[in-house]
Amino acid sequence: MQYTLIRSNRKTLAIQINKNAEIIVRAPLRAPLFLVEKFLEEKSEWILKNQQKMRERNLKNPKKNLSETEILEMKNNLKKYIIPKVAEWHKKTDFPAYGTIKITKSETRWGSCSGKNNLNFSYRLAEFLWGNEKFIDAVIVHEICHLKEKNHQKRFWNLVKNLMPEY
Repeated sequence: MQYTLIRSNRKTLAIQINKNAEIIVRAPLRAPLFLVEKFLEEKSEWILKNQQKMRERNLKNPKKNLSETEILEMKNNLKKYIIPKVAEWHKKTDFPAYGTIKITKSETRWGSCSGKNNLNFSYRLAEFLWGNEKFIDAVIVHEICHLKEKNHQKRFWNLVKNLMPEY
């Protein structure tokens, strides 16, 4: 199984299937290669299933080639919506403060919350403005809950459910 290994200052192993259906493995700096290989073997069924899903998605939804001007306009429109919405949702919590809010060109995730509590949102969320803002709000709530819980375990999902029951 061919994959790209990215080592960083992290504690766990993780597998990602990128938009080209390629395997990315993220590993701690000192994780032995045999553990990485064993992890891949254990997750091989999941990997194959998700690679196939990604290939099918790519066939159904070929990527739109947007110009830099179009992307910039999408980012600006989204920023006008997201900044006040993050503040509005955050006020409903007692979670730690968030840092900066950035609109990124991410193609692989809707949003993220950094270890320093900076919130990032993909410009692609702008496609949901003027019609499906609840989806954007769900991504906002998801990332805000990461201010308190930096994982996707039960406590995290309980925070999400309490903040936005219709999530």
